[in-house]
Amino acid sequence: MLFNSVHFVVFFLVVLSLNQALRRWPTAQKLMLLAASYYFYGQWEWHYLLLIWFSTITDYLIALRLPRSARPRRLVVLSVVVNLGFLAIFKYANWMIDTFNMSADAIGSAWHITPIDLLLPVGISFYTFQSLSYTIDVYRGVLPPRRNLLDYSLAVAFFPQIEAGPIVRAREFLSELDGDRRLDFGDVRYALVLIALGYAKKLVFADNLAQFADPVFDSPALFGFWDCLLAIYAFAFQIYCDFSGYTDIAIGCALLLGIRFPRNFDYPYASASLQEFWRRWHMTLSRWLRDYLYIPLGGNRKGPAHTYFNLVLTMLLGGLWHGASWNFVIWGGIHGGWLALERATFGRFRWWGDDPGLAARFVRAILTFHVVCAAWVFFRAPDFAHAASMFRALSKPADAFDASRLGALLFTVCGMFLLQQAGLRLHYKERLAGRGGIGFVLCIAIAILAMILFAPAKTVPFIYFQF
Repeated sequence: MLFNSVHFVVFFLVVLSLNQALRRWPTAQKLMLLAASYYFYGQWEWHYLLLIWFSTITDYLIALRLPRSARPRRLVVLSVVVNLGFLAIFKYANWMIDTFNMSADAIGSAWHITPIDLLLPVGISFYTFQSLSYTIDVYRGVLPPRRNLLDYSLAVAFFPQIEAGPIVRAREFLSELDGDRRLDFGDVRYALVLIALGYAKKLVFADNLAQFADPVFDSPALFGFWDCLLAIYAFAFQIYCDFSGYTDIAIGCALLLGIRFPRNFDYPYASASLQEFWRRWHMTLSRWLRDYLYIPLGGNRKGPAHTYFNLVLTMLLGGLWHGASWNFVIWGGIHGGWLALERATFGRFRWWGDDPGLAARFVRAILTFHVVCAAWVFFRAPDFAHAASMFRALSKPADAFDASRLGALLFTVCGMFLLQQAGLRLHYKERLAGRGGIGFVLCIAIAILAMILFAPAKTVPFIYFQF
């Protein structure tokens, strides 16, 4: 079920009404939310609910056993094997088979493996990480095992975030479930602002920017320098508006149901370094990779060389988490390599310090933005050949362009880039929600009017549904 569908709007209004009606009966309320979450996910493919149930029951039982086990590490390994095993089978098996078959062709071998006919479960990467964080946190002693299966099942399957995040850890969700879930009018205003702006980001900006990006990335050999450059910039803001729009809607819907999600985006294109970018982009994934991968690998505790290795390895695996393709590995490698370069080299320069001044920060933001854009080429291109074709087009002399294309390029880059810089300083979402009155009403009205006037007829699926 897509957020940008009438089906979801009707579904959510029914769930919201039932949630309010059952607020005096917490167990019945949780049962309703769990049933609604399973219904929401099952609209995509009912059979794959079995995966969620199996993962939920396995990690629930493992967590209960961990405090009493003489060998708790083995139980954690079992949880990792089960969760990552499902991920490997459904997401990476055919990629590994294809890689093996290509290697066999390269050496002239006739032995090939037949690919597996499997449909990738929507959101499997997200709920796998959420389940893993639960058993690891119980093993570390930072979270007691939850004996109430209903509570834990809801933490795994809660519908606003199950398909594309944010990655809400069990301890974050369960603390919300145990806390005071009553909302004041300020919470409701903030949720409505998030939902309205989230839909506007998706339908007005992301789906229109897709019209610039998709044709070029699908057939880059047919286009010249300016079209390819515009497509790269357009995709950079398309994926931001698409994914942050989705998470704004998810956070707003969860808040209306009494659950506060952690923030997932904080104007990432205003970042003055790639390290800062990852503190602002997909923040829940960044923290997950830091806490469950980078720090366990040793973090920055074992000297510079080991730190650089950990950064690169973490980002390579983070790239692979996004998808079964060498392009995602390259995307992660670019980010890891640049993060290591920032630590190794740029930190020696005064203009790369913590307080570089406004001009230096702006120049660094432009540099960081273009590094991110270069990496986005591999993220978006369907394969390495298409990515290489994009860069070949950029290396050629600039082709002629008309005023409309130049205007689109300037609007895409300058307008959206400046909006990121302004948003970081003005905190307009919080201000619009906090003031109430005419500002709040105008925000909602303008967002709805923009969607009516400018949303394209063709709806583009959310990008992160494929992960």
